[in-house]
Amino acid sequence: RQEKKRQEEEERQRQEAQRRQAERQAAERKAREERVINPMNTLPANYWGINGRQLMDLARQVAQKFKGRDENPNVYDVVEKLIKPLCMKSNVSYAILMNPNGLKCSTFVTHAWFESFLAFVEDIRKHYPDFESRVFWICFLANPQTWRPEELTALLGPNALQSPFVIALQQCEAFLVVRNTTRNMYTRLWCVAELIIAKKYTDLTIEVIGNMPPWAEEFGSDIGAGATCSNPEDILILRATIAVTGLDVNALVAEVIRAPPGSRLGEESMAQQAMNWLQHFMK
Repeated sequence: RQEKKRQEEEERQRQEAQRRQAERQAAERKAREERVINPMNTLPANYWGINGRQLMDLARQVAQKFKGRDENPNVYDVVEKLIKPLCMKSNVSYAILMNPNGLKCSTFVTHAWFESFLAFVEDIRKHYPDFESRVFWICFLANPQTWRPEELTALLGPNALQSPFVIALQQCEAFLVVRNTTRNMYTRLWCVAELIIAKKYTDLTIEVIGNMPPWAEEFGSDIGAGATCSNPEDILILRATIAVTGLDVNALVAEVIRAPPGSRLGEESMAQQAMNWLQHFMK
């Protein structure tokens, strides 16, 4: 009788193991199918855009969502309490949720998440006369925020120069730095990397808007070349990418930090190059 009971228990465990394996395989098949048909895997990264009208509509949603509580949320708050819930079912980015067929980006926006979201939108709106029709690539709206960390790692890839960020950046017609008064954005390594890559691998003018914190320093152990980010793997990849450019990282970061709002860095340097060439020619 004990032998029979033991055999029955073994059979029950075997069937349970088979059931769990079948469920796991079904879940893996479903995940593979979703990855294949998910627009994030089929649309080019430079089509993960959102236009100014849609950005203003999101700002109105944020103002309503946070009314009476924290009425000046940062981007982290907006992502957790609004973007993720809105995108959870479709499992795409907010930009693709709004534009399932994609919108080709014209302006790459680099910024830091600890800024005021509403001030961020207002700074951009005031900067561009064609704001409503202009299409922006903004990381927290372009990238899917509901994906698991390993899925995001696979999406970003092992080579920063082949990541969605850089693919979009190289296809855009403008590069916009949106500074903030909360913290120095160049303590964040992704912000540093985007600036350096734009300078090295594109001919775009660096447009600078927004104000820095009054106490912000141009140099420091955690600024520019010393900046970090939350993912240790990203730190290694981004620092290696920055290093091979050969650019003076801290000098470029300091130039952006001290630039008055509305500056267009790069145009002045080209004009100066032309003046230098003319002076050399006239000698």
